[in-house]
Amino acid sequence: MRTYYVLAEGMDPRENLALEEYIMDNCREDEVWLYLWQNKDTVVIGRNQNPWRECDMDAIKRDGITLVRRPSGGGAVFHDEGNINFTFAASKQLYNLERQLGVVLGALEKFGLHAEFSGRNDILLDGKKFSGNAFSHKANVSMQHGTLLINTDMTRLSKYLSPSKAKLSAKGVTSVRSRVCNLGDYADITMESLCDALVEAFEKEYAPLTARIRSGELDKADYQPLIDKYSSWEWTLGETPQFEATFENRFSWGEVQLCYNVKNGIIESARVFSDAMDAELIARAQEALAGCRARGEDMAAATENISAELAAWIRELPI
Repeated sequence: MRTYYVLAEGMDPRENLALEEYIMDNCREDEVWLYLWQNKDTVVIGRNQNPWRECDMDAIKRDGITLVRRPSGGGAVFHDEGNINFTFAASKQLYNLERQLGVVLGALEKFGLHAEFSGRNDILLDGKKFSGNAFSHKANVSMQHGTLLINTDMTRLSKYLSPSKAKLSAKGVTSVRSRVCNLGDYADITMESLCDALVEAFEKEYAPLTARIRSGELDKADYQPLIDKYSSWEWTLGETPQFEATFENRFSWGEVQLCYNVKNGIIESARVFSDAMDAELIARAQEALAGCRARGEDMAAATENISAELAAWIRELPI
């Protein structure tokens, strides 16, 4: 058996998720990998989730939070510099959830923390969640990854993981909200000390490390196509399950209610209801929006020549 430890040196979630998938793609039959990574100011949604249903998209856009979609299932999570993420990648023969969780629980024992795994894929301390786990599988390799909250800003966590203010009828997997806690509230624990404990527990459970790798030692060009994927609108929002959204606003010339149906990130149909005197303007706006990507910039561009005021409002919507 060969064991590898990879530490991500950057905090860009798109690069970190790309490196995770690259590790999966390069994991061989007799290998187990431990990958530790941090994201800065990020909301990560599950593979089958609708961000408008899970998050306050207005706050995310306003505060410059990065939104990414991961390839695994599960619910939406907020990552900041008070959170560390772990990934286990292993061949089908060596993938073992009990052993992998044993590494995490064993590392926490170093700090006198006696945690437990719940049936909902969470790790708990005193009944409160500090780690959510999710899973992804390819032909010959499986992956488990999860969060470890050390001193995450709980105010921001709840701020961004609240549904958008838009009226929404949406399909997609809904996050299960749990009481959460920081490990730092229970023990003197830092990012560095927890990483060291995880690596020590990993070696104890499996075998001495074959290699330690820092992401900066790798050629980013080898996984640039994956970075491009996780950076793309097509992956992050184009993969959103079908939904309907409604936004309302009052202009000097009348009230507007914008309703549209989205599938695979594209507006299939739009309805614009208004008491405006210019009925043709409303009809033209409705027609222009059909077929647009459900993104403020695209929708604004489609309506700019119809009404600059309407387009300016659309551009600022949390979409």
